[in-house]
Amino acid sequence: MMTMQDQARRARHDTLPLPRPRADLRGPGPRLLGLLALWIERATQRRALAELDDRLLKDVGISRSEARQEAAKPFWR
Repeated sequence: MMTMQDQARRARHDTLPLPRPRADLRGPGPRLLGLLALWIERATQRRALAELDDRLLKDVGISRSEARQEAAKPFWR
């Protein structure tokens, strides 16, 4: 049978924080992955913007021509 102290000790042990990644693991890999994620997000958002109807564009304060211009931009810009 576990005492209350044992239960409290076990609960603290179960919730220990995970170790943080070492700072020296930075380099071109994570930066490149971040850049790729940004490009994918831009392309996704611009595609979604191009598919909005006029009512939704009006709700967000963007004209159809502005939406077309933004959607026509390449993902790296």
